Amino acid sequence: MQDAVLTRRHGLALVAAAGIGFLPRAGQTQTADSIVLGGVFALTGPVRLITEPYEQGARSYFNRVNKQGGIEGRPIRWLVEDDAYQPAKALAGAKKLIERDNVAFLFGQMGTPTTAAIIPYAEQARVPFFSATPATPPARTYTFSFMASYPEEMYEVMNHLVQKRQLKRIAYLYQNDDLGEAARAGIDRAMKENGTALAGTVGYERGTSDFGTHILKLRDAKPEAVISIGTAPTIASSIRQARAMGFTPLWATYGVGSSNVMQSLLGDDIEGLLFATEVLNQFSDDPEVQALKADLKVSYPDARADYATMLGYGHARLIVGVLQAVGSNVTRERVLEAAQSKNGFPVGVMQPIRYDNQGRSGASALRIFQWEAGKPQPRSEWIQIKH
Repeated sequence: MQDAVLTRRHGLALVAAAGIGFLPRAGQTQTADSIVLGGVFALTGPVRLITEPYEQGARSYFNRVNKQGGIEGRPIRWLVEDDAYQPAKALAGAKKLIERDNVAFLFGQMGTPTTAAIIPYAEQARVPFFSATPATPPARTYTFSFMASYPEEMYEVMNHLVQKRQLKRIAYLYQNDDLGEAARAGIDRAMKENGTALAGTVGYERGTSDFGTHILKLRDAKPEAVISIGTAPTIASSIRQARAMGFTPLWATYGVGSSNVMQSLLGDDIEGLLFATEVLNQFSDDPEVQALKADLKVSYPDARADYATMLGYGHARLIVGVLQAVGSNVTRERVLEAAQSKNGFPVGVMQPIRYDNQGRSGASALRIFQWEAGKPQPRSEWIQIKH
């Protein structure tokens, strides 16, 4: 079902609209001076609240590696195009990076609809595409995910609410696009296994800011909990508006619930927010988190470590691991081979990532957290993901 949605919305029609034109040879190498990677994500607009700390985390790790000599003496350069969280711009940016800038491969896309827009082009161009955002099934040859998929996260959130919290009435508030539909797949799976059903579902269009009508519909369903899926600003707006209207269910979401952005937008209203995530939280004393903070301070002295910072840092560490496995002769086919050749890449801030010729799913485990006394507190152990 998810693949049909992706094809319908963002597949060959988008590729045809932009014109594939020149498809670069998969065996092209980089210059002797540097290894040039390409990224496409929002440099402008509200999603920048998440993509900026992600970019800072990734560049902090690349800067660390470059200061240590890069990859066999060559520094990593990362060129980024702005997609403003718009699928057509994401595809255009990917085409520019590959066809004009001749990047080795794509790394760093964030956003479900924008990732979906790039996938058909990257696959036909035979260019490895390491997206932070999980792709919808089925697995592709050249597309690699990093984060846990939204179906996986919402499957575990729903199981936690039903099995651990013993809640009977759960509603779903969602962004009406591929993001909302992908998350719904995990909710549906958990409901089927638990023999339950949603008390209510309410969708909204991307960019919505007034949730008054949506909250009234949700309140009529009398839910004990609401799973909310969208961007950080829309999730925060819906929660604040609901509480202002006296509607106070337990709120749950995906990993963005851990972010500094969410805490800043919600203030004290973040208390009780439950979420699933694949990364450690920014308040952790773990040595890997402390190493991230040290590198971040060098590259961005005024920045504050965040959920998205850790995603970027860990994702860059994965990319460095792949490049180190490739060695001196960086070609797209060698990158493809290296990515699936090792029995797991350590990325520090989350469980190791392993790809093979059967799967490109990214995160191997996630954990449930809930905000309490100003910090995310664990509500489960690490849950292994069955890809």
